[in-house]
Amino acid sequence: MSNFDTADVKRTLASIYYTSPEVMKQERELFLQTWQLAGHEKQIGKSGDFLTVTIFNQEFFLIHGSDGVVRCFANVCPHRGHRLVSECGNKSRITCPYHAWTFTHEGKLMGQKKTTTTELPGRNEIGLSEIPVSNIAGFLFINASGDAPPISDFAPGLCKQVEMGVPDIKNYALEDGPALGHSYECRANWKILIDNYLECHHCSTAHESFDDMMDIANSKFELYPNFTYQVAPTALKSETKAFPLDLEHDVTIGQFWFLFPNTVFGQFPGVPGFYASRFDPVSPDVTQRRTWSLTVAKDTDPEMSRRHKLRSEWSSNVVSQEDRKLCENVQRGMHQAAYDQGWYIVDPEAHGISEHAMRHFHQTYLKTLPEKKVS
Repeated sequence: MSNFDTADVKRTLASIYYTSPEVMKQERELFLQTWQLAGHEKQIGKSGDFLTVTIFNQEFFLIHGSDGVVRCFANVCPHRGHRLVSECGNKSRITCPYHAWTFTHEGKLMGQKKTTTTELPGRNEIGLSEIPVSNIAGFLFINASGDAPPISDFAPGLCKQVEMGVPDIKNYALEDGPALGHSYECRANWKILIDNYLECHHCSTAHESFDDMMDIANSKFELYPNFTYQVAPTALKSETKAFPLDLEHDVTIGQFWFLFPNTVFGQFPGVPGFYASRFDPVSPDVTQRRTWSLTVAKDTDPEMSRRHKLRSEWSSNVVSQEDRKLCENVQRGMHQAAYDQGWYIVDPEAHGISEHAMRHFHQTYLKTLPEKKVS
């Protein structure tokens, strides 16, 4: 672990990495080869519960098996290629809507239409295509290529760090909606949203209410292989320009993680809870952020629901909108002839203004991109 990235790199990623369709073709392979956030185990808590997920144009579904195991399969029938399931729900078996081929929760073929003279492959020859599933504190991740190293090897220490940092997370309840206000589309490249997440150099300028609530000068980043961790204390004020804090019951020190390439999660100050977000590239200029939120199962105090509502409104209507505007303006800049490459601002002592965590992300990205040459 390193609190400060000592890479002797002064210039940021070139603008072409944020605008080129050819780069996005390479990134498609990167996303299919790495661990991607798919949902939370409490979405599929009972036998037969399933949810669907799409990574670029590749469709999958996770299902809670009758044996208690959560598995992930390609969402395509091996018979003729029809989609097997849509959205989410519960099924005692998986039946293709096209020709009624039926599969068990374990992906085994269990039924086909046939007569005594029908020629067809045997059931033991055909099954659903399964890919690996991993779990970080209840959040489910999948690897489309099937050959990524285990998350424990890819991001050593991450799972334990989250569980130690938020020891009650297993008792949190899954919220019905995006309570932290982070499910939205942004007209910017996905890496610009990650860049923005990994530095607070902009916070005092662009986030007045957030800056008033936080003690950013005392925030710290820790850099690890394929992930980062940030500790961000509040100013310990009950009344702030963002939303009120109960200093007895609420979280007063924020914790934020980034897992390469496109997942962020953490515990935001305020009512105890947790969120995880996946940044999905739609095009070089458009990203969709999808978020899952958790909160405590029971109110900590009589005023908790009011504070929770105020934080949600602030997150949706203020800080998210500020970040979206920032990222979209940066994306415009990436297309300008006068801009080719930026500069890192780094400071080993003042992490609140340093961009070394963003540089760490960029260096990991360049090392991992399937094709290294971009023109």
